[in-house]
Amino acid sequence: MTTATTTPTVAIIGAGFGGLAAAIELKRHGIGSFTVLERSSRVGGVWQANSYPGAACDVPSVIYQFSFALKPDWSRRFGTQDEIRAYLEQVAVEFRIVPHIRFGTTVTAAVFDEATATWAVSTDDGVTANYDVLIGATGQLSRPKTPDVPGRAAFRGAQFHSAEWDHSVDLTGKRVAVVGGGASAIQVVPAIVDAAAHVTVVQRTPSWVVNKWDWTPGRLEQRLMRSPAAQRAYHNAMWLWFESRYPVVKRSLRPLRRVWEAKLRRTIRRTLKDPRKVAAATPGYEMGCNRLLLSREWYPALARPDVDVVGAGLSAMDAGGLTCDDGTRVDADVIVWCTGFTATEYLAPIEIRGVGGQTIREAWADGPEAYLGLSTPGFPNLLMSYGPNTNSLTNTIVYLLEQQASYMRQAIEHLARVGGAIDVRSDVHDAFNAELQQRLGRTVFTTGCPGWYATASGKVTQVWTGSHVEYGRRTRRFDPACYVHVPRSADRATGAAGEDESAATLAGHR
Repeated sequence: MTTATTTPTVAIIGAGFGGLAAAIELKRHGIGSFTVLERSSRVGGVWQANSYPGAACDVPSVIYQFSFALKPDWSRRFGTQDEIRAYLEQVAVEFRIVPHIRFGTTVTAAVFDEATATWAVSTDDGVTANYDVLIGATGQLSRPKTPDVPGRAAFRGAQFHSAEWDHSVDLTGKRVAVVGGGASAIQVVPAIVDAAAHVTVVQRTPSWVVNKWDWTPGRLEQRLMRSPAAQRAYHNAMWLWFESRYPVVKRSLRPLRRVWEAKLRRTIRRTLKDPRKVAAATPGYEMGCNRLLLSREWYPALARPDVDVVGAGLSAMDAGGLTCDDGTRVDADVIVWCTGFTATEYLAPIEIRGVGGQTIREAWADGPEAYLGLSTPGFPNLLMSYGPNTNSLTNTIVYLLEQQASYMRQAIEHLARVGGAIDVRSDVHDAFNAELQQRLGRTVFTTGCPGWYATASGKVTQVWTGSHVEYGRRTRRFDPACYVHVPRSADRATGAAGEDESAATLAGHR
């Protein structure tokens, strides 16, 4: 077996929570041979890109942060976009990650070189560099999705996606159409209604929205948070509280969800009153199908006389506005697209080619899938942060990112010992995903849910089916037995890997 004489070089794509978690994990364990490739000019990922009015987290800040870098002085229980971005910038400086980051660098392609068992990573500046390990930390919410509505180019007013907010556009006195009813829309609309002359929300699929218990910490809470022990206790207690919600997504707890749904429907009717608005704002699918949204301002904003709600999709656009597929006409000066992201196209638009030149799009023809959300057969030494089926709905994604970072670091340490590359075994990968889909069949996620958790064929590719405790247990230790060792082809040709081992490796590779 070839023995590595140097620590593997690592390319990390993205400097959001996932990329920073991986970089910090490596740094804390003495591995400095990594480079973070970030297309933006700052760290932060979605919290750098999404600067729309009202942008904030829907997970309490005490658990929406790294467990090893607890911030004692959050301004609110739910952190705002600029505060979360500032936190990530501070953490990147504190753990000395910034010198490893190449800002303003977009990865365009990554090709596995079987001769050297390395990844040739190309960027938009024309540079191609080779790395032993490639970590994809682009996230599931990095590519805004704007629908291709007939006539969209003819609209004469301003239009932009919420993730690409045009701050040069003044909404004062304007007729604004907000298209979409998801997480960004429920924050944008309450934040702009006072400035705009009129707001129309066009949402084909409304969301389940519950009250957001947000507040500014009082003096006692501020004083307590100065104690590291109190910070840790608060963090752990809140994490356990959110973890206790996991069983609610199981089909067996449908009666409990029905009670909660009835209560929310009463809230909608009591707040909105107008039957048309009530009908447009009431979901027609099971609660828990997609993320339960938090807001205390959403329904009061919809109830205003200067706000309309249309429960339909779009059929056409023209110079002056929108036409909905139920025939409703919406005149607008500005259109804000709160239409989400291409979440099922993970790692796109990067061209990633693995063994034999196969692209990851070809490997994922029926939707993205990976062992533990981390590894896909045929793509040696490609590891993913926030990969397929690791989206968090009942607790904090940051915990999962930390667990993934630990697993990836262990894999890299293994590679430092054995050299070459590792590729997840197809039988291990397939068995895991078969189990995953079988278990998803016992959850609310497979009851005909709308939204972005599934592909067009209905395969759920985004959410994790178990508890966070279970995911932590399954990723606690990197197990080399789940992978095959892939020596460099040059080593195989010269027999450096050993005839017996090479034969076993090649037989089990695919």
